[in-house]
Amino acid sequence: MIRKILLATVLLASAQAHMKLHHPPPFGADNNPHRTDPADPFLDYPFNCCGRQTVYPCRGYLRLVGTNQGKPVASWPAGSVQSFSLTGKGTHYGGSCQAGFSIDKGKTWKVVTSYEGNCPHRKGSSTDPSQQTFKLTVPSDMPSGDHIFAWTWFNREQEFYMNCSPVTITGGSGIPRPGVNSNSTSESPPASTAPVPSSNSSSSPPPIKQGAPSDPPTKLKTSEPQELTVDGRDAKLQPWRRANSRYRYKRQSPNQTDPSSGKGGAQHIAFDARPGFLVANIGNGCMTPNGNAEVKYPNPGPDVVQGDGEYPLKLPTPEDKCRG
Repeated sequence: MIRKILLATVLLASAQAHMKLHHPPPFGADNNPHRTDPADPFLDYPFNCCGRQTVYPCRGYLRLVGTNQGKPVASWPAGSVQSFSLTGKGTHYGGSCQAGFSIDKGKTWKVVTSYEGNCPHRKGSSTDPSQQTFKLTVPSDMPSGDHIFAWTWFNREQEFYMNCSPVTITGGSGIPRPGVNSNSTSESPPASTAPVPSSNSSSSPPPIKQGAPSDPPTKLKTSEPQELTVDGRDAKLQPWRRANSRYRYKRQSPNQTDPSSGKGGAQHIAFDARPGFLVANIGNGCMTPNGNAEVKYPNPGPDVVQGDGEYPLKLPTPEDKCRG
């Protein structure tokens, strides 16, 4: 009986494991060159899957910021075109993603690019990161220093994924926001801890702080990262196709260009004026569409890459709790 239970647990966990950030290598990943702890086998799981609580943001790994295991894994010049890649066991046949940065050690986040539909790419081999590559332009006014890059993903089964990577930004403004020391390593890391198994938590999850101007309606009194949970859901894994050439860029001004073209040149919007990540499906009252639609972001920021149109795009609901 015990063997059957263990087997069922392994099969459930395997079914829930899907995609994760490959490059730049995230905190705790098997390909992170600075990792000395055992590799995290749950980086490709949706938040709070399989009886586990997952700490938002960054799955609890903000505790590594300023440590040897939290050293930067990539160096990106401000204003340059860069790329991130994904890998895993299944793509859920697409979804919508966002990529962005924190310059204050994870207290607030700013979206760089939103990919509305066909993210990850639908067809091909999900285990080949070269076929799951997405481009972005690093904001030219980002301050130089060691910061945190993050990728988030909503599939069509109302699941939320997030991985974070420490990166160095060079040639930037060199002027962090007031009160932010982006290079300091003497500050105590956030109090959050890595994900730990838990199935008995009865306390209501707190709201999420995303940073002006895109805070959820209820703001936190503290700047510490918060812990939120939601039940994980199983979903049918389907093959995907490589669709870089089928992406359409949503031009929000005549001066914008497709970040995936490698030319950059998007209309300048101050880094601090960019929106925060959309956060949903983790008990904060916001839910993304389920089934036959992919996420349309209510506040996607200036750089938007639209997918192949195979599925319609729909906003998360309710509007007053989904203001990312």
